[in-house]
Amino acid sequence: MKLTYFRFEGTPQELDASEAVRELVRQQSGTVDTTRRPPTVVADPDSDDFVDFGWLVEGDVPGVPEEGQETVKAQLAFNPAAQQFVDFLAEAASWESVGAHGIKRKTWREGDPLDYSGYLRLRRKGSQYGGFAYSFASTGVINFRLQHSDEITQLAPDAYPLTKGNYQYRVNIQIRDESTLKQALALAKLAYEAT
Repeated sequence: MKLTYFRFEGTPQELDASEAVRELVRQQSGTVDTTRRPPTVVADPDSDDFVDFGWLVEGDVPGVPEEGQETVKAQLAFNPAAQQFVDFLAEAASWESVGAHGIKRKTWREGDPLDYSGYLRLRRKGSQYGGFAYSFASTGVINFRLQHSDEITQLAPDAYPLTKGNYQYRVNIQIRDESTLKQALALAKLAYEAT
């Protein structure tokens, strides 16, 4: 699987106003949704400054271990369909032996925590395969361990095929609303049962 990751620093207002950011996002067709609900401004408990957290998650994000909670919540602040993404995780994490895991970076050493800043790997415990789905909290994009086919198109009309990356992970969908949430869950169930 090939991932392209951009990191931009600035206030949400600066990033929203940046023509360079808009152009880069346009070039990543189908992988990023720049629409964002109006942010909620809350006081940062560790300072006197006000911080824009966008969408706030109350309680724990389902299926995510304690070590990854804050990182995933920070990413969800930029996802306009954060509630649907959380609903996706809640359903998938309720399936037998499923967990949402971070990843081991190349510099990972024994005892280091997993990295939750890029994506979550949904994996069936005991499976000989990797994750059955890779989910990006900030965008709502889910990459499934499936091959695109007519069956996939009928099951999830909003899913789109990938032509690059790992040959086993060729189906993506972006959760944007209740309809795409239902499609993502159908695809996840299919991928889960195949692992």
